[in-house]
Amino acid sequence: MAKSYEIVIINGKDYPCRFGMAALMEFTKHTDIKINDLGNLGNDMTMEEAITLCWCGLKDGARKAKKPFNLDPYDVADLIDEDQQAIEKMMEVFANQFNTEMDDEGNAKADKKVRKK
Repeated sequence: MAKSYEIVIINGKDYPCRFGMAALMEFTKHTDIKINDLGNLGNDMTMEEAITLCWCGLKDGARKAKKPFNLDPYDVADLIDEDQQAIEKMMEVFANQFNTEMDDEGNAKADKKVRKK
């Protein structure tokens, strides 16, 4: 079974990153973005939304990797200040995981469950 998170290297340190349902739930809880609008993430995002999304991905990644997580969104903003490519790396993970897991894997699992019944 494949890892359910990816490692993002920020300032030479490894951070597990995952944008599963828990991350998306956390993100919608902290922003005004609704579930129907998740497919449009990345279009006209505010800086606060982008940093919050990255924070949610790191938080969910740490949870899945069973590692402690004690960063807040401001800490994530500081990480991004120190490594200008960090936000791009995390957004790439988001794009890969959101598109792949939500479209292909999610539908394949749903199809298998339907067929079993």
